[in-house]
Amino acid sequence: MWQKSPNHQTLSEAEEKKALANAPSLRFRFILAGVLVIGIIAGLAINLIFDYSQKLADLSYDRLLRSALLQMDENVGLIRNEVSIDIPWSAFATLAQAEEDRVFYKVESLEQGFITGYQDLDTQPPQPPVLDKIQFYNQEYSGEMVRFAWVQRHITDPETAQTVRIILGQTRLSREQMASAVTQKAVEVVVFIALVAITLIIIGSHLVLRPLHRIERALEDRAMGDLTPIDINTPKETHHLKVAINHFMERLQTNLEQLENYTADAAHQLRTPLASLRALAENARDNTSPERQYQALENIVKQCDTLSQTVTLLLNQAVVSHRLQTHRLEPIDLLAPIAASCREQAVTALHQRVQLSLDCELKESMILGDAFSIQQMMQNLIENAVRYSRVDVAHATEVIVQVEEFERFYRIKVIDYGDGIPDLEKERVFERFYRGRYDIAGSGVGLAMVKDIVDHHAARIQILDTEPKGTTFQVDFAKLRFEDTV
Repeated sequence: MWQKSPNHQTLSEAEEKKALANAPSLRFRFILAGVLVIGIIAGLAINLIFDYSQKLADLSYDRLLRSALLQMDENVGLIRNEVSIDIPWSAFATLAQAEEDRVFYKVESLEQGFITGYQDLDTQPPQPPVLDKIQFYNQEYSGEMVRFAWVQRHITDPETAQTVRIILGQTRLSREQMASAVTQKAVEVVVFIALVAITLIIIGSHLVLRPLHRIERALEDRAMGDLTPIDINTPKETHHLKVAINHFMERLQTNLEQLENYTADAAHQLRTPLASLRALAENARDNTSPERQYQALENIVKQCDTLSQTVTLLLNQAVVSHRLQTHRLEPIDLLAPIAASCREQAVTALHQRVQLSLDCELKESMILGDAFSIQQMMQNLIENAVRYSRVDVAHATEVIVQVEEFERFYRIKVIDYGDGIPDLEKERVFERFYRGRYDIAGSGVGLAMVKDIVDHHAARIQILDTEPKGTTFQVDFAKLRFEDTV
């Protein structure tokens, strides 16, 4: 009834520890994923901080550079139609705040040429020049990276007009120092936050996995045989795990109950024939008359046949119970197990002077089911109909199996013309070990197995009266739909 892996072996304590050591750790994966995410976020943050610190340093020192350039521009004028400039001391004093940096400048006129400064300072901004607009850019000069401020404007008087260009540059030492200081402080903060976050993840992993440990302890602390559902309160994320465990224990409980029922069936069905065999054997031993001994031996043979049928029924019941628990329903042709059951029972019915016939005009009837279980169901229904048919009543020696098609289901009828079943007993015939008549041989478990098979297939069974007399077992199976095969 239960599937077991052929390679499954009980592990020793050392092997169990080794398997546990080699097993993947959910906590480690959780922490590793958190560390990776935090590391990526911290790396992006540090990269953004580095860019921001560079822009912040340029913004701060560009203001000084702009101020110095404007002071120089204010002192440019025309004297006797020539450009002249008197560079104020305050311009260089402004740039002197960056003590380690050097300053380069050049003043020239497009018409007059070089005026003052570093004559070899030939640099152009990356964008096209625009009059009166200051442009800032980085460019290498004299072996160092220099930050330049560049401006060009017209100077006019009543007699002439010229275009003056002023270039002022400053090395980037102070800027880099400022950017490095800002970056260092920010990186320290980011690293501190990342370490705190990792610590919280480690603590959080323990809290997150605590419900699993609670479920583990709840199962370990249980007594053997306790299959009651787990009723501890768990978070939503572990709720489905708890439900799955409860469903598994419910199925296990059902399997154990079926095993107990099967054991009870076997004990109940085998005890009586064995006791009867013993009594018949003792009677044959004690009788001295050959005729009586022969009759006793005949009774022993009949009782052996009954016992063989009982054992076959119990074995079939065990196989059906196993299939109902382990096999999935699949598309089958309902007519195949019905026809097979009729063929197997036809000879047995004739020996009891009962004519068995199959009334069906269908060529195919597809359902979702288990062929073996349905065949066992039909055999029990046919055997039951043949057994309770009376040979001394008109039409009672006939059993008819009908298969009809309706819009949404197929209907099976097993019709006999025996004495019938009283209305008060129709609901009880599916109870295990219940028998309406004890003068007719039977086990009392066949119809109970029929009811289990019908319920497993989500079918419907009814007991109707046959006209003019007898019983009709009617079973409806739903038709196979397209979505059932997807």
